[in-house]
Amino acid sequence: MKLRFLILILAVSAFADDYCGIIDVPTIWTKEYSPYRITGDIQISPGARLTIEAGVDVLIVPGEACGETQQRDWSDSNYISIKALGPLTIKGTAKEPVRIMPENHVPGKIQWDGIRFKGKERGQVQIEYMYIMGANKAINASFSRFNVGNSLFVNNSTGIWLESEADLAVYNCIFTENLSAGIYIDNSKPSIAANIFYKNSNFGIWSDSRQSPRIRSNLFFANSDTDCRFCPFGVARTADKFGNIYADPAFSGSEREKIMAKRDLNTPTPSENVKDTTLQKIYEKKVPPAPEPLPPSLPFIPSRYSPALNAAPKTDFFRNEDGGFGDIGLYGGTVGRFNKAISF
Repeated sequence: MKLRFLILILAVSAFADDYCGIIDVPTIWTKEYSPYRITGDIQISPGARLTIEAGVDVLIVPGEACGETQQRDWSDSNYISIKALGPLTIKGTAKEPVRIMPENHVPGKIQWDGIRFKGKERGQVQIEYMYIMGANKAINASFSRFNVGNSLFVNNSTGIWLESEADLAVYNCIFTENLSAGIYIDNSKPSIAANIFYKNSNFGIWSDSRQSPRIRSNLFFANSDTDCRFCPFGVARTADKFGNIYADPAFSGSEREKIMAKRDLNTPTPSENVKDTTLQKIYEKKVPPAPEPLPPSLPFIPSRYSPALNAAPKTDFFRNEDGGFGDIGLYGGTVGRFNKAISF
């Protein structure tokens, strides 16, 4: 017999793998019981909190609706959504992100609605190192002010949809291969900094410009239509005064990295081509050791040629773990910034 209410399923989580319905009590999803298969709408009650820990996979598996969850519009009623009426914490790490995606993910196909927030503040929402894909609006926020950091939005219709005074702070994220826009802004004044908007099918950012969002030190490249449509004056490819960069991000393993490496006079000569080994040893002593690299299995790692390195705003909020100036993109900055006010 299939359990239809989440509060019952939680009591026997070791024996069930399908989840839907209303969360009425503080609940933690752990890596031990991952993946969590979502077969119908999830609704977090105002008095509860859902915490999703590092390494958890949340898989969207359309099935029967269950529970009395609130429906808000056409897309919400036709697709599975996660409704955060209460607090939500998503705390992945660089090496173990939280992944939320369709179980049978097909790039270019929208298979669920996304996560919905209304009237939320920083203390109620914590999002770091989340990978989210296949959604209509991966994050849909209104009347809210919270932080979204170090997250990957890929293959959605829209990565983050902001409306009705959704003044979020979005930093160190990557928006790529989304069908409509990385971020959509309607009557909101978000702070958008140190993100990469890369190869989105239409827009990197779409803005109505009514409240002049703060868009600083982002990297834009290869967005099919416009990098930043209707954005404030100054945020433009030809006349940017806010530190935004318009260049290939040169990720590790990319063709751009290979081209730059061939041109790099500081790249050591292959040992088989070295004629003066004594001179080579002298040179090698002067070259400072490189920092420990991130595991190559991680996506979108900037190469040493990337213009995203050390290009985030020069404030303490964006400093890297080693204390140096921060990088633009998924691995810049430090963890635990979800309760801090963003600064430029």
